[in-house]
Amino acid sequence: MIAEIMPDYVKKYFPLILSFLVLVIYFTFAYFVFIQISKQTLIEWIYISIGTFSIVMLFWALYRTSRIDPGFIPKDTLGEYDENKQRDYCLQCRIKRPERSHHCSKCKRCVLNMDHHCVWTANCIGLYNRKYFLLILFWGSIGIFSGTLLGLMNIEALWNRIWENDSLDFSKVKAAFIFLMTFSQFLNGLGLYYFFWTNFKLIALNICTLDQMILEIEAQTKRKYHTDLTIYNLGFWYNFTFYFGKNPLLWLIPIGRPIGDGYLWDKKASFREMAETTLQLTE
Repeated sequence: MIAEIMPDYVKKYFPLILSFLVLVIYFTFAYFVFIQISKQTLIEWIYISIGTFSIVMLFWALYRTSRIDPGFIPKDTLGEYDENKQRDYCLQCRIKRPERSHHCSKCKRCVLNMDHHCVWTANCIGLYNRKYFLLILFWGSIGIFSGTLLGLMNIEALWNRIWENDSLDFSKVKAAFIFLMTFSQFLNGLGLYYFFWTNFKLIALNICTLDQMILEIEAQTKRKYHTDLTIYNLGFWYNFTFYFGKNPLLWLIPIGRPIGDGYLWDKKASFREMAETTLQLTE
């Protein structure tokens, strides 16, 4: 992958590079389509307003995702290595780590409820910024689709300008460029929306990307490598509000923290009953 061969100083500033690219694309599209081609009707003003608001929210979510501590476990959480409980001890950090935490080879730290390391944000995605990361995908999808709709409303004007005569001039090249840009925006929007929907489902099930990979490996090999991950799924409402909070007015805004601390996790009642029974039998 490109991210693997990029110098570290480039990775560090990748959020700024990404922000710059988004701004260039946005202003280019807004200028050529909205200002020069569109009739600036009410619905077009609505689309450009939604797109502008989405870009602002995307940058806010990107900043929060890249700057916030995702849930790094302090290295003073020392513990002794137990070969019978290898998943509770990190050999790299030499700490006892809570359940559902993982070691990031890029950050060289253990992260609470780690989902993955994101090169676009130059940060891990963990317990404290999973909401913000999902909002990047959400507002990015909204912004792209609003821009696509604006372009589609003017697609006939673009098409007519391309084929209005046989001569080749700058206006035709510009129209063809915007036409292709609208089409590529639509494809990018589909990809971003799919990524958003995938991550939304993970939160709805209270699992992360690493958990999903484990489940897929288990399904393919028919072997059990991990504790039953469904024990953390306490229903959509609980799972969603755990990460996004209980106030619906703040769900689409990149502020707030999850309800839990990432050290203790609620589990299904059936699992708790089984654990209590097992404990009683061993006493």
